[in-house]
This record gives sequence, structure tokens and C-alpha cells, in this order.
Amino acid sequence: MKKIKLLIILLFNFIGAYLSYEWCYRMIIAKHRTPELYYLICYGLCYFCFILISIFLLNKIKRAIDLVICGVPIGIIIPPMPLIVSILVMEDTKKVVFNLDIIMGLLGITSAVTLNFIIYPTILLCCHYSIIAIQKVRSKMALKQE
Repeated sequence: MKKIKLLIILLFNFIGAYLSYEWCYRMIIAKHRTPELYYLICYGLCYFCFILISIFLLNKIKRAIDLVICGVPIGIIIPPMPLIVSILVMEDTKKVVFNLDIIMGLLGITSAVTLNFIIYPTILLCCHYSIIAIQKVRSKMALKQE
């Protein structure tokens, strides 16, 4: 069952990543000609974090409303993290390191544009209900075999 849970989590996160990336591609990359490779790397890191957090949350939280309550802030906070880390690591440290205006601006812009604050809780709910449905089908099949 653990492999099935992991497969469901990966499947829904990849679908969510694709939807969110396509939305961002039309809104940002296609209009402003941002280098797509750097954007893909940041986006890959973002959804890698989402997958790890999903595994943890789906094992610890059993109620759907709690998943939504946890998913919305995570969907707002995680998307700009690769950008913030790159600013903190790669830029001149005296200029930008603790400039909260830039960091909060990136947080708001990337969260609003990627719609991950909507997509990520939806991913968690889809995973949650899919896992419950598979467990019910599995238990019914076990009862029929007896």
C-alpha cells in the first residue's frame, strides 16, 4: 500500500506541477522571455519540496479540512523559496541579503501567479480521497475473498 500511496502522491503532484507551470509559462515566460531553464530548475525544486511535504502531511493528517488549512500557507510559502535562496546565495550579499521588501514582493508575486495556494491544497485533497477510495476497494476485495 505504501507504493500505491507514493504513486498517487507523485501522480497528482506532477499533474499539479504541469497545470501550474503551463499557467506561469503563458503569463510570464512567453511574454517576458525569461530564461526557461532557470525557471524550470526553480519550479522543479519547488515541486520536489511539495512532494516531500505531501508525503509527510498525508501520513500525519487524516482530516481533509486540516489538509486544506496546512496546504494553503505551504502553497504560498514554498514557490518563492528557490528564488529567495538564489538571491541570498548568488547575489552580492551587501545589496540584497536582508532586503525584506524584495523578498516579500517575490513571495506575493510568485504565489499569486503560480496559483499554488489553490493547486497544492487541491492536490492534497485529491491524494487524500484517492488513498481512502483505494483502501475501501481493497478492504471490500479482502472481504469478498473470505
